[in-house]
Amino acid sequence: MELRQLRYLVAVIDAQSITRACDALHVVPSAVSHQLKLLEQELHSTLLVRGPLGVQPTATGRLLYGQAQAILRQVADARALVQVEESQVAGAVSVAIAGSIAQALAVPLLAACRERWPAVVLSLHEGLSGHLVEGVHSGRFDMAVLYASQATARLETQAVAREPFFFGCARALTSEGDGKPMPLPELARHLLLLPSLPNATRGALDRAFAPLDTGYQVAGEVNSTTTQVAAVLAGLGASVFPWISLRLLRPRRQLLIRPLDADRMYRDVVLAIKPEAVRSRAAMAVHDLVRELLRGLYGPLRTGL
Repeated sequence: MELRQLRYLVAVIDAQSITRACDALHVVPSAVSHQLKLLEQELHSTLLVRGPLGVQPTATGRLLYGQAQAILRQVADARALVQVEESQVAGAVSVAIAGSIAQALAVPLLAACRERWPAVVLSLHEGLSGHLVEGVHSGRFDMAVLYASQATARLETQAVAREPFFFGCARALTSEGDGKPMPLPELARHLLLLPSLPNATRGALDRAFAPLDTGYQVAGEVNSTTTQVAAVLAGLGASVFPWISLRLLRPRRQLLIRPLDADRMYRDVVLAIKPEAVRSRAAMAVHDLVRELLRGLYGPLRTGL
């Protein structure tokens, strides 16, 4: 017994005519007659008879007519439920974000996702770019915002921005050159408080200083941005901050900030997914939302998204 056979039966009984039923169904009479004949053979019973009032159901046909209406209604209800579900964005989505970017992106992402798709359960993970690459490649994360490296070549990436770095120190130490670009040889004269390796800032410093005759000086390693800023404000050393961190530095008036050589000192921010991965509707929606927020976040740097 097939749904189309039940649909044909109901249409013929309602129309009291195979011809009129075929017009409503947009099928040829021979197809309807053939399917109804197969249905009668399967049930070993006559379902329809021709009479003065047109095609009428037999007693068995009338019983099946009522059941067929109920079945077709249930099928229509099920289809409607699925369509409603498909129109909604729901499910779990995992997003990994590299450290300093997470400070600026995580809360706006949570808020926007909650407002647009309350049925989406967003799982955010912060960490080093190298670890995040493995998580995306293994499928543990649906996507990641991280820094380009040799490891990210394994992923499908979209360029976000080329992010410059800035020198920062307490104004109590010096006010010389405030706001003016700082060449790398001058940076080499300062004692720096930096995150420990592996780290995108340290990687950018290593690449920038590689062709020079001098290196940079590490006075201490601090992996918490909050502690790093507090130590700089306390005059315990200077530091190097990515552009995104300048949005979070408070109070800025106590810091002397100078841009570094952007041609040498930068990091490329990318949005990454696993190549050819099957993504849910929720994951695709959140991916578009992340792109939208990154465009706003990195807009001054002419985002590549």
